[in-house]
Amino acid sequence: MQLTRHSDYSLRVLIYLALNPGRISNVSEIAQAFNVSRNHLVKVVHNLSKLGYISTTRGHGGGIALTGDAADISVGEVVRDTENTLEVINCIKPRCPIYSACRLKGALDEATAAFLDVLDNYTIDDIARNKVVLKRLIA
Repeated sequence: MQLTRHSDYSLRVLIYLALNPGRISNVSEIAQAFNVSRNHLVKVVHNLSKLGYISTTRGHGGGIALTGDAADISVGEVVRDTENTLEVINCIKPRCPIYSACRLKGALDEATAAFLDVLDNYTIDDIARNKVVLKRLIA
């Protein structure tokens, strides 16, 4: 399974904000830190705001910040919220001729559940725990 760029950037934004608790950040500085498209990041930030992970303030002095504690944000939850589908394969479209007897879909669904179970054991705070090193790498 590979996460979409949207989920990847969502996690990066949350990590960046966790590295700077209590500080208002902006999309441009995060885009520059990770060398990613500012335009794409604007969409990511908008979605994270709609999901309630971050708050946004417009205008001079505005920016973005985590709405709560990074220790309360599960990586698995973020992935579930930002992925359109977690389905590894689609056996229906086009319909696979062995679908009714095949066990592959069940095995892949079980693997996806295990993947998410592992991610549920980590928070954004856990991922950003080595703040000094991470800040140096994106400075």
